[in-house]
Amino acid sequence: MEAYKAVIIPFKPPVELLRDFRDMVNYCIQAGLRHGATSKFKLTRLVYRELTAKYPWHSWYALSAIEVACAILKNYRKSLRRGLSPRVPRARRLIAKIGNQALKVEEGRVRVPLRPRKWLYIPLHRRASEFVEAGCRLRSATLTPNAACLAFSKQVDGIEPRSWAAVDVNEDNVTLATSNGEVEVYELSRLKRAGYGYFARRKAIQRRYHGDRRVLKKALSKLSKNYRSLVSSELHKASAAIIKLCKERGYGLIVEDLRGLRGSVNAKVKRLNPYSGKIQPTSTRSKELKRRLNNWWFRRLLNQLEYKAKWEGMSIEAVDPKGSSSTCPMCRSKLKLYLNGRVECSSCGYHGDRHVTACLNLLKASDVTPRFGVERPLDVAVNPALTTLMGVRASWASIRGEVNWEANRTTGRCANYT
Repeated sequence: MEAYKAVIIPFKPPVELLRDFRDMVNYCIQAGLRHGATSKFKLTRLVYRELTAKYPWHSWYALSAIEVACAILKNYRKSLRRGLSPRVPRARRLIAKIGNQALKVEEGRVRVPLRPRKWLYIPLHRRASEFVEAGCRLRSATLTPNAACLAFSKQVDGIEPRSWAAVDVNEDNVTLATSNGEVEVYELSRLKRAGYGYFARRKAIQRRYHGDRRVLKKALSKLSKNYRSLVSSELHKASAAIIKLCKERGYGLIVEDLRGLRGSVNAKVKRLNPYSGKIQPTSTRSKELKRRLNNWWFRRLLNQLEYKAKWEGMSIEAVDPKGSSSTCPMCRSKLKLYLNGRVECSSCGYHGDRHVTACLNLLKASDVTPRFGVERPLDVAVNPALTTLMGVRASWASIRGEVNWEANRTTGRCANYT
């Protein structure tokens, strides 16, 4: 199995290269739409000679521009098949990408070709040098106005998990429960508060500088950069702690498959507009709910868990989370929700925290039968709590209790269940 990671190095490439690369991508997109090119090889036959004749850069940039344009066209056609009404695609950001065959690492630097027999050198920092010294392959380099992103890969051997851990992603915390009865809660309410503060400050800046577009753009750019840095840092700490725990104890990861969540949140239906008297698409959700869920960082956290787990050779699987926090893990009845996230089943008497309940249901919902069935291999340790009614009671008896929601200031996570 091949795993990938990327590092970002502060670097300022030539702006002319980035602008020309963007123009090459847009030219390829227009040619692909005009001739109906659906493959990279057909698009290469159409535009390669024209790109290399028009632009003075190394021919590898033309091939990379064709590759980027094919990816954009693929997403555009996918949106059309779904019945959406996407705009005609166009590259807007200043980037330049080049593949591994044109790159070379020498003396602590990455040599990137600009023109024939002319190169650009990117100095490697300590983190990037560690990947090179570990024998990782340099796969590609993506240049932006202020940084260079280097992608590395390595071959890893999959590790057979001794047990499993389920992760429930929420707006203000991440809950982890294992098939051995362990529970960890990673507190992330700071990001939720920061999201509300970011929205309020953004509105205030827009009101204050609405007459000066230059100052408004600069102020909003600084605000969004600080917010993105905070989110990236906190999610990295949480995902790294989860992967470290699972690696030390030999756990495989089970996560929620949340694809399509934002699509359902932003869904529209045709209704009568009482003001204009017209039938037009209207959102089914409130503005506050859409802002809250569209600002949620679940996809970024799940992506970090996925690539970090693959880098360590760990098993990771996604399951459907529908009803996981509202279904009793013992009798499958509907749970009643109380204050502070407590749930209780009126049929069998089960009670506990809704996030831990979601993790237990995720562990039970897996479609890999050797994990929890009686026919599992002897070398896979599984707690009987996930297979029998009495086992669920015994497992919950070992982890039930109140959560200490006072976050540990040093680790940023809450205490275990007691």
